[in-house]
Amino acid sequence: MKGLVETALGPVQGTGESVTSYRGIPYATAPIGPLRFRAPTPPEPWKEVLDAAHGAPSPVQSASSLFSGGLPGNQVGAVSEDCLTVDIWAPRDATGCPVLVWICGGAYLTGGSAIETYDGAALAERHRLVVVSVNYRLGALGFLWPGGGDPNCGLRDQLAALRWVGQHIGAFGGDPGNITVFGESAGAGSILHIVPVIARERLARRAIIQSPGVEHTQTAADAGRVKATVMQAVGLTDDAMLWTVPAEQLLDAQERSMPGLMATVGSMPFHPVVDGDVVAAKPGVSLAATGLDLLISWTAEEMRLYPDRAADDPVRLRKRIGGLIQRRSGAEPDGAAIERLVSFYEPLGAGADMWAGVQTDCLMRLPARRVALHADAGAVHLAQFDWGATGGDWRRGAFHAIDLPFSFGTLDRAGWLEFLGAGGDDDRGARRVADDHMATWAAYATSGDPGWAAIGPTPDSVRRFDTTPDVTGDPLAGAAEVWQDLWPADGPPM
Repeated sequence: MKGLVETALGPVQGTGESVTSYRGIPYATAPIGPLRFRAPTPPEPWKEVLDAAHGAPSPVQSASSLFSGGLPGNQVGAVSEDCLTVDIWAPRDATGCPVLVWICGGAYLTGGSAIETYDGAALAERHRLVVVSVNYRLGALGFLWPGGGDPNCGLRDQLAALRWVGQHIGAFGGDPGNITVFGESAGAGSILHIVPVIARERLARRAIIQSPGVEHTQTAADAGRVKATVMQAVGLTDDAMLWTVPAEQLLDAQERSMPGLMATVGSMPFHPVVDGDVVAAKPGVSLAATGLDLLISWTAEEMRLYPDRAADDPVRLRKRIGGLIQRRSGAEPDGAAIERLVSFYEPLGAGADMWAGVQTDCLMRLPARRVALHADAGAVHLAQFDWGATGGDWRRGAFHAIDLPFSFGTLDRAGWLEFLGAGGDDDRGARRVADDHMATWAAYATSGDPGWAAIGPTPDSVRRFDTTPDVTGDPLAGAAEVWQDLWPADGPPM
């Protein structure tokens, strides 16, 4: 039967013509009941044909979260605790194809394979790849650490999915010896946290890390505060009660806890924790990925999506910059340091533009650059996405997550072209940039060579994605210099 695959776990029926899609295949047992806060366990085999024509529910998440919506098509539909599934797209007659495994982002709170932007069909068809998308536990269900439970369940899910891919992807036409894992935002941050395990177990040959939140790693003490706050919000007095409280109540407590936790723990309070097992160290301080090749990318204007018009006031701008430096360095900056940053970012425009540039470099680009320079890894390639969105009363530019529909070739989905100011007869070169981006990611997944040189001791070779593609030297050399002495004295180098 067309689209029928025999796996070691049981038969799976897919659907499609030039590309066959297999949706909602379980890679682990449903994490419910006594398995709620535990590491995933392998799924039970099945005898009847598994109908994989339709997607499974996405991980439990809020549709009204601070991090939900905002981007075209960024909603998932039905959700369930029974969510540990993969979706697979394979080209017709696939045999020994390179494999791309996608870990989606969403602040560790939202996301899933159901998001239309992540449809892997175009990548599979145009570049003869087998594309896999992974659902993993989010929010409190994925990153709360109660007594008797396992920490970092969301990361453990991702590792279980990669192990499943290594064992079973051959049945779908993929090459288990040529796997590349890729992700964006919290997905990229997840990959940073698990690359030591990936490298040690040889679960993949290489990783593509797009716009990672490098410095979102909790201590055990932080994780304890998050747990206590959630328990208080749901009205529980004992950790054991967390295992049986309805998921809807736990999600409601999670959402009600967010404002306070963001003020005390950080902007993404449900995220990976140093547990001495899956996460041995903060990846922003030490990244051990011996033998694993990395391609790290960022967008040129990460923090431009939502303008802070209050920063147009010079006094408020300086106050924001000073507060950011103090949070990062632990020391109150002097006025000269603030003025140095104001002077450096002044060419970007008004105060809101400057503030977006300050945050882009301090929170996103410079930490990612630092990881690239100091990781114990194989070859490291760097890229920057420069093509920018227009439209509305605020130029969105090359904002955080703009590269997603370019990575998957889904610009024509969910209103992306209109959102980017590229609808109508003139797409401003968007489709051409998408073709280039997809081809580059595919080349890297196929051979490990994206088409430009790996970096040396400095970022001397950076691929730039724009209507006129280019390879340049370090685009952050000036920013690294101006920020150099504004980091903790005992912190990692720039």
